[in-house]
Amino acid sequence: SLLLNTSVVKGDVKDSGNKDGRLRIGYCQAGDYYEFDYQIYQIGMALADAGELVSSELMKLRQGDNAKVVWDALSHAESGYYEFDRKSYFDITAPAFAALSEEEAGERLAELIDENDIDLMITMGTSAGIMVKESSDVPYMNFLASDPVLSGITGGEQLSGDKRAWAHVSSGIEQKAIDVMDDIFKPKKLGIVYSAEDPDAYIYSGASSLDDYAWRNRKMIVREFVTDEFEDTEAAYREYKANMLAAHEKLAESGIDVYILTTSYLRLDDFYEVLYPFIKRSIPVFSINSTEDVRCGALAAVEMYDYQNIGKFAADALSKYRNGTGLDRLSQEYVTSPFLVVNIDTMRQTGVKLPLDTLISASKIYGKYEGN
Repeated sequence: SLLLNTSVVKGDVKDSGNKDGRLRIGYCQAGDYYEFDYQIYQIGMALADAGELVSSELMKLRQGDNAKVVWDALSHAESGYYEFDRKSYFDITAPAFAALSEEEAGERLAELIDENDIDLMITMGTSAGIMVKESSDVPYMNFLASDPVLSGITGGEQLSGDKRAWAHVSSGIEQKAIDVMDDIFKPKKLGIVYSAEDPDAYIYSGASSLDDYAWRNRKMIVREFVTDEFEDTEAAYREYKANMLAAHEKLAESGIDVYILTTSYLRLDDFYEVLYPFIKRSIPVFSINSTEDVRCGALAAVEMYDYQNIGKFAADALSKYRNGTGLDRLSQEYVTSPFLVVNIDTMRQTGVKLPLDTLISASKIYGKYEGN
């Protein structure tokens, strides 16, 4: 049967101690971030839909469940093709890594990948993708990096040019979203918050795309900086949330026309509270991160990631890879058809009036703040 097939040919993969021929997979992310949760869940579901694994535990879950919970379910999946190693779930913001220097953390990650005899790493986001690339020699597939080409996770848009590298590429999607924002609000002065301490943050936050837009259109950017690397404790999260709120208060008082909401580690049910400085001052909040931000209080966004179809794209790439196609020969580009999402409740509270044709063009309109 399909699930008992163990004659798997691995493409450009190191020899594994896994004698049954399955591709032994590990996972790495940086921080507990809901988009990572969504994407690993949809990758698992796409593999199940393709008949490449069976997991009763995965079927009990839903999009939004924590990535660690999803990984545990995948580690118990029955498959003749893949083994998701339960021990090889790594969050490089966890205390075991956060207590180390960046170099030491990379070395420790590489040691664990090697000890667990991993054939392929799935990485989420820019920071995890870069750390796996630079610290280990294991092949990897990357998802949800803001610009995997600019950050060097992959060497090109269509093809990686590297036998151990593959990344989902969605070319120019942030710039398209910013251009939509410009068409709607026509701002002169915009605000953004990102981490100044992490050089990768300039890319994964979308700040580089915003600067390109500002340079082309002679706009002013006001910046506040909040460190997004913190320990995985409730106290550390509360401090991060307070710092984000303080940064938003400063920006709201600076005279900006639009606030650009980018990647953050805010919990979804905290968004409305932390965005309230803009809402009470009638400043539009436009997300270049996710439409989930709109559900939780941002005014508008352009959807940039279709997690379900990216999951299918990933499952297809995995299938081709295990059948012998090198990562450097696998197509990387999948671009989600952009669509506008609006929160009508936030619109009413801010008093911001959107053109009727904009509202008509919206693919989804939230009627109220829905929380998490």
